[in-house]
Amino acid sequence: MPGEPLNIPGHRVPASAPGNDPLRGAQAVPCTQQSLLFPELIKRIDPGRRLTVFEIGSALPETVEYFSQFRCRLHFASMFADPLLERQPGDLGDEELVAALSDALGIPASTRFDLCLFWDFPNYLEDRVLRAFDKALRPFVRRGARGHAFALRTLDTGLLNQRYGVDQSHMLRIRPRHGPPMRCYPKTQATLVNLMPGFDVNQGMLLPDGRLEVIMTASGDEA
Repeated sequence: MPGEPLNIPGHRVPASAPGNDPLRGAQAVPCTQQSLLFPELIKRIDPGRRLTVFEIGSALPETVEYFSQFRCRLHFASMFADPLLERQPGDLGDEELVAALSDALGIPASTRFDLCLFWDFPNYLEDRVLRAFDKALRPFVRRGARGHAFALRTLDTGLLNQRYGVDQSHMLRIRPRHGPPMRCYPKTQATLVNLMPGFDVNQGMLLPDGRLEVIMTASGDEA
């Protein structure tokens, strides 16, 4: 499924009413979760410079509304619904897998991202697929770009079937994800570093549920 690019010229975008589908393993209604690390990403944004944001997931209204305060372009990649992930790793060779992921991301060739929001997506990719995803995304990421993701403290830590939006710089909005939970391939912080060499992990914060919130920098520049 191609990504969904949106231009945000700086005005506020009306938000539609959130869904509240009850799903097994996730909250029945949207809720909020405090983030101590996300503000570290936002405070580095130059308000006078155009920002290009990549996010795994669909365009949630609060995220669009939040980024309307910046001069920015948003690219949403709804990868959870892509058939490629249902058959991972399948019978594709490494380079074929990178090409297939590039097609699925649907990123215009001239795009260079300043901020990448991966959320918990790496934990739903088999190791070889995550490495290919990193390679497919790398040409579109500006050197020194920042990233956000969730890893797991231990491999037996569970994940909720949920989606993430940006409510405020220090507050994330959590919604249940539509459909049954996908198979999980849990990633510790060390595994994340090994399989996503396009990024370095700069900071990690252990959450009460065993997840690790991490912020990252595209390899090649200092944090």
